[in-house]
Amino acid sequence: MVPQRVSLHLRVANPTAIADVVLRCVCDDFEILDREGRAGRGGFTNLKRILGRPADFAFVTRELARTVPAGHAVAGCDEGAWALAGAVALTLGVPAVLIRRVPKTYFVSYGDDPAIGGGRLAGERLPSGTPVRLIDDLVFSGQTMRSAREALSAAGLDARTASAIVWTYRADAAMEELSAAGLTEITCLTHQSQIPE
Repeated sequence: MVPQRVSLHLRVANPTAIADVVLRCVCDDFEILDREGRAGRGGFTNLKRILGRPADFAFVTRELARTVPAGHAVAGCDEGAWALAGAVALTLGVPAVLIRRVPKTYFVSYGDDPAIGGGRLAGERLPSGTPVRLIDDLVFSGQTMRSAREALSAAGLDARTASAIVWTYRADAAMEELSAAGLTEITCLTHQSQIPE
């Protein structure tokens, strides 16, 4: 029997003022390498800058919180998304799980059992089958979301949906891989095409 493939639904919320928030995070004064080692200049978007702008951070937190279905916990896809996931969890009054990109090997425990999570998960242990909404700042290749989903699934959690601030052109090409990884729905606040040059 061949497993049935589920298609991925991408939703772009595009709340008023999101483009302005993202543009305030653009750094164009220097050259920087992307995750794949390519040098880029003029237009690197560092969404962590939102953390230094309380009004922008509150706006993004509220808008991301609106994308989380009732009954879902949230999870920060990697260390760069932990602040967003924590703020969304606090806003909604739901549990959060934090996912490390690289496993930690010391003083680590997911809930009360260090054997669960493989050193990649932090937070209070959730019951098996709990629906979890992945939270990230930017979707580029989709690798971070796929890896986060895999880590949560290994711990028995149901992470098939996600939210992010920006969906990039490069992410358009990753739709099939994200779907194959088991993601069924991703809501982004904006698409790169909606940000003025």
